[in-house]
Amino acid sequence: MQKILLVMVAVALVGCGGRKEEGVAKGADVTAEQETSNKPLITDPIVEKAIREELKKPTGELTEADLEKVTRLALIRKQLTEVPKGLEKLNQLTYLNLYDNQLTDVKGLEKLTKLKWLDLAGNKLTELPKGLEKLTQLTRLSLHDNQLTDVQELEKLTQLKYL
Repeated sequence: MQKILLVMVAVALVGCGGRKEEGVAKGADVTAEQETSNKPLITDPIVEKAIREELKKPTGELTEADLEKVTRLALIRKQLTEVPKGLEKLNQLTYLNLYDNQLTDVKGLEKLTKLKWLDLAGNKLTELPKGLEKLTQLTRLSLHDNQLTDVQELEKLTQLKYL
């Protein structure tokens, strides 16, 4: 009788212990997934507003599918001092207008390799953006009203038709 009781206690302890650990692991995974899915794709309010205007989607979550639809974006006279975070997620962007801001550097734009039209006029650029040569599809580039002195690197942009 003692042997049977001992076996039953052992089975109960082993069985309960395994379930508890498994439940904790699954719960932790679900929580991590929920945290990831609840984080917005675009955190900059200026970029989010411009995307919503472009998509005509005033409310609701912006999904990756939404971002894939954005091909044009205008961030004109927004007093930007740097390229807003999240802009690089707009990988279908062909037109980007950053006219009349306060940009001194446009780091990150080189990731937008589908750009055909880029307006950086009216900013405070003193040198050409690093990585500009990666924008091989660029046909229009506006740089007037900046403080550029050397534009020799532009010769690498062989598709450029308007400067």
